[in-house]
Amino acid sequence: MHILCVQGIQSGAGASTIVANVARILQELDQDVLVFDLNPSNLLRLHFNMDWQNPSGWAFNINDKKPWNNAAFQCEQGVHFLPFGQINYKNHQALMNDYLSDDWLSDALSSLDLPDKFWIILNVPSELNTLSIQALNLSDIILRIFEPSVACLSQLIDSMQSVYIHDDNSLSNKSYYLMNKLMPDSEMDYEMILIFKKVLSNKMIPVNIHFDENIKEAFAHQTTVSLHAPNSASAKEFRNCAIWLISYFNR
Repeated sequence: MHILCVQGIQSGAGASTIVANVARILQELDQDVLVFDLNPSNLLRLHFNMDWQNPSGWAFNINDKKPWNNAAFQCEQGVHFLPFGQINYKNHQALMNDYLSDDWLSDALSSLDLPDKFWIILNVPSELNTLSIQALNLSDIILRIFEPSVACLSQLIDSMQSVYIHDDNSLSNKSYYLMNKLMPDSEMDYEMILIFKKVLSNKMIPVNIHFDENIKEAFAHQTTVSLHAPNSASAKEFRNCAIWLISYFNR
């Protein structure tokens, strides 16, 4: 299996949007994809045309004492998807503290018995918790998403210097960075690119995702850009990102 973790440097950086759109492009490129949402915000489901009022998901099922994997479905875009589900804060804390063992995610992925060439994309929240740490450790590659902002730069430097990331070479070595929400007419944004490139050296992938109204419109229609506006610049950028990931695993 190819295990890809996608994590925002900070909340709101657009990791869920990247996950949905890259997963859809990979599927278009004849890759088998399972998206596993580990983010309690539970927003990823809206990219895959899941009903707003549908609370189901793997975490919801666990809380409801049902098999967690019964929440999986194949969306109309062809991507296999496991939503997080809607649970309240108290139940989320109980899930993290009382239910999930240190090997829960590894055991869960193994139980799915997927073919070797299957892609598993883990949508990981920006904050570290029991589940996100398991996901980062299991991944073959971590794609960290950031915006060209001072706030993201501060969060990036803090995370790179943290005990967990900085002292664990295995995580640092497999971490790559993708700039999202780049404003094409913003001089400040392009100045921020130069700063990020200096900080990250060769760890930035050679793709930037520009801010594009088509991305917002696709989300409003609960779909992905490659379906909503297949000839848009953003659709081509997501395709370039997917191709880079394929080439990473083919090296």
